[in-house]
Amino acid sequence: RYWMSLSPSDIMWNMSDTAWVKGAIGSGFGPWFQGACVFVHEMPQFDPRAIITTLCRYPVTTLCSASTAYRMLVQHDLTSYSFQALKHCLSGGEPLNPEVMAQWENQTGLTIYEGYGQTEIGMICANMKGMKIKPGSMGKAAPPYDVQV
Repeated sequence: RYWMSLSPSDIMWNMSDTAWVKGAIGSGFGPWFQGACVFVHEMPQFDPRAIITTLCRYPVTTLCSASTAYRMLVQHDLTSYSFQALKHCLSGGEPLNPEVMAQWENQTGLTIYEGYGQTEIGMICANMKGMKIKPGSMGKAAPPYDVQV
């Protein structure tokens, strides 16, 4: 709940494959536990233009994807699109490149909040709303964990 920061009025789209644990946690359990609506869009393959069109057409408020998707999306001129409902962006499953984070923010005005977790225990560390984000960092320990290096 700290990382996703959802409310019952939110619509969450997690683009992860449903066979991946991130998909189960991020697409189903996490949003449902917070009372949010889960947006599902079946695509035969990843298509950045279809994703852009979907974000323009439907009132998705929270987007979650692996950083590879964000890398592919910023290759398009996102400044010419209006994602009117989108207000919170999340990334997980692989490291988020600081340059991609900056490009996304410059093109959309939105920050990507990266998170790190494991299949066995879920979210461990994350950049959460209200935190100052250090590019390249996966954030701080998510409650109830005490993470030390």
